[in-house]
Amino acid sequence: MPTQETMTVPRPTTPPYELGRITLSPHPTSPGQFRARGYYKDRRNVRREATAAGSSRAAATRALRAKVAAAERDHAGGTAELNNETRVDAAAEIWLTRKRNQRKRGGGALAPVTIADYEGYVGRVIKGSAIAALTVSQVNSIAVIEHWLTEIANTRGNVAALQSRKVLGGILTLAERVDAIPASVMRRVELPVAAPGTAGDRSCRDPEDCDGNCGGRHLDTRRAFTIEEMKRVQCAADASSADIGDLVAFLFGTGARISEALRHTAWADVDLDAQRVRVRGTKTRQADRVLALSDALTERLRIRAGHFGTEGQVFGTTRFSISRKGANILGKPRDRQNVLRAIRKVLTEADARWAGSHSFRRTVATWMDQAGAPLAEIGAQLGHSDLNVTAHYLGRTTPPTRAASIMVLPDFETSESGE
Repeated sequence: MPTQETMTVPRPTTPPYELGRITLSPHPTSPGQFRARGYYKDRRNVRREATAAGSSRAAATRALRAKVAAAERDHAGGTAELNNETRVDAAAEIWLTRKRNQRKRGGGALAPVTIADYEGYVGRVIKGSAIAALTVSQVNSIAVIEHWLTEIANTRGNVAALQSRKVLGGILTLAERVDAIPASVMRRVELPVAAPGTAGDRSCRDPEDCDGNCGGRHLDTRRAFTIEEMKRVQCAADASSADIGDLVAFLFGTGARISEALRHTAWADVDLDAQRVRVRGTKTRQADRVLALSDALTERLRIRAGHFGTEGQVFGTTRFSISRKGANILGKPRDRQNVLRAIRKVLTEADARWAGSHSFRRTVATWMDQAGAPLAEIGAQLGHSDLNVTAHYLGRTTPPTRAASIMVLPDFETSESGE
């Protein structure tokens, strides 16, 4: 007769922070008191002991359960480097280190301009701010975050508040991933807007009375410069003391993005004899490209090289060669916001308040399109990865194709069976 096999039923797993057997005994040092003792496992499955005292057995048991419940709320997780007691400013540095070592899907590192932007926002809105000395568990509060973002919006503007939210969101996401906090509340945080009349309120309702620092709410994003408008803009840029005349000519002559011109166009990649430049853009796969230079633009760059040398970025720092700390900064990338502010001032002086830094790029696309250049050539000039983007950029709609006239079988006789 076959023997019946015995089945071993595994012992059910005890949930985190659930006390097992509680032992009660008279308190060894406090006469008349009782001591309750028990064990539980935390979220990292570490077995921990807990004790509590009370005037009766029931009081000691209640105190023990309350102590374990408080331990669950405190959530002492994370790592030695980043845990619930880590200050926000220290956590920001850990997050920046992760970003510097991060690799994109293609295997490359994040662009230097991206890292520089992250470092700038951490320095401006995290370090020295009201949340810098808070721990990651303390800052992980909707009320705390929204109050902090409101202050930034009122003093620096809505865009600064948006970017600050992204940076703090990344820090809290990292804290969540290492179990330093149970879950980030950033998903439920509402982005505030600057209150009317504050320094961050840059909205304008009358373009004629705009100071050029409104965030571009009245820009005409479908319009390109005419020849006469471009002449006025170039003259105003050449007369500016902010050294943006050559930059404006480059944007107009190549259609490069402002960030590409400032941070990804080095003298080492300029061949004045061959009249071409390599723009090492990073936004798309096609952004790293070689562009031809016109005779006039080549001559401008030749003169610029004679005045300022050929070290570093073509449109880098030229006004000061030595920083306050004694470092050589000639040819170093300029601050993008300062350059944009100077360009807005030039556009205002040229009576082109409708335009922005992206208008030069749109002008290149529009003029090439009017000259009969195919979409592929325009997209290659702009560094687009998809021709649909180029078509949308030009406001084109896809016309009906010729398939209806091409995909026709020649006349032939069918059999009676229809086969």
